[in-house]
Amino acid sequence: MSKKKIVLTGGPSGGKTTALSILKETFGSKIELVQEAATLIYSGGFPRKDGSAAHVEAAQRIIFYSVHQLEHLAEVTSNAEVIICDRGSIDGAVYWPYGPEDFFKAMGSTLEAELARYDAVIHLSPPPKKDFYQSSNVRTETLEQALEVDAKILKIWEKHPNRIVVPGKDHYFEKAEIIKDFVEKFIK
Repeated sequence: MSKKKIVLTGGPSGGKTTALSILKETFGSKIELVQEAATLIYSGGFPRKDGSAAHVEAAQRIIFYSVHQLEHLAEVTSNAEVIICDRGSIDGAVYWPYGPEDFFKAMGSTLEAELARYDAVIHLSPPPKKDFYQSSNVRTETLEQALEVDAKILKIWEKHPNRIVVPGKDHYFEKAEIIKDFVEKFIK
């Protein structure tokens, strides 16, 4: 059985974690979830020093290779029809201190090769108002910074042939319906 792989991406606090919970509740064993590598790494104690190029480089290398391994593990161990990834291998390029082209060169890959890893992309933008934005111990950006990151992520995934962009909404249930309808198309 060939598994379909969908990546959930977008700016900080766009609702990816909530979307994963809703998708798991809706589709159960038909989907396999792949957790966000950055959350696993930073919550596991990796030092977070965003101002240091050496720290950012080291973190993004670890995240990139962890994404590949987490996705591979899901592909070979799950019986699910669809794998849903909380962020993809491309996202790290927007954090790389020397730009996306250098990121892919440093990782021994290309944007095209990484885009080809995913059958579809769901881009979730952060909420438009501060009242709905939440930072955390892993996501430390302000709303303004989150919107800047969102714009960069939106740009780097723009060449994917099967991408849906879900704009920031005041009420999450609107996003949830769009996401569920999109994923349902991939489930047999």
